[in-house]
Amino acid sequence: MFSPRWMEENLDEEADMGRSWSVDAGLRRFSSAVFHPLGWMLGHVLTPNLLTTFSVLTSAAVGYFFARGRFFLGGWLMFLAGLFDIWDGQVAKLTGRVTTFGSFYDSTADRLADFLYSLGALYHFTVERVFDVAFMVVAYMVLSSLISYVKARAEGLGISCGVGLLARPLRMVLFGIPLFVYGFTGNLWTFRGSLYLVLALSLETLAHRVVVVYRGARMKDEERAA
Repeated sequence: MFSPRWMEENLDEEADMGRSWSVDAGLRRFSSAVFHPLGWMLGHVLTPNLLTTFSVLTSAAVGYFFARGRFFLGGWLMFLAGLFDIWDGQVAKLTGRVTTFGSFYDSTADRLADFLYSLGALYHFTVERVFDVAFMVVAYMVLSSLISYVKARAEGLGISCGVGLLARPLRMVLFGIPLFVYGFTGNLWTFRGSLYLVLALSLETLAHRVVVVYRGARMKDEERAA
């Protein structure tokens, strides 16, 4: 039977999400409801940083299988890597092992994981001479890095900018599931079409965050000058 602490964590998280819903919050609520019990059990045998390491290693395997064109298997492994990424934060909160280094390691691991699976897909489509898809994967990599950088830099300046339609969980879903479908159907338009959508949402998210940072920075400058 789950502990009272597990139930309290769930209620607190749902209350926070209920105050300001977003696509990212909706995905996190879903993952919490479905996978939180497993995270609670893993917390008894694994550390948060070890789970983060598993996420990176699994993402490296994803990149390898994507590069080999084995998107069906790579898609499953990408799902597993996403679970490890969910569980490391859950285990840290449930076991009271939230640390500054853990937060840094988790964020760094997320960037590395994004690079690894994207690089695998880029290699495959370049070798197969599907250059339009390869170009869009490069654009995906650049925009993903910029979106994450803008948020991290803004938070370093004391400005919150977790806005935009394409937070990392949705970005991974729109990248991984179409590749998984392509792996067993052979219909490249499932992935190509998804990339069009991802790039459009990425531009919206990047622009939205830059605008929020600009406004926040102006407010800080005006307060400082007053």
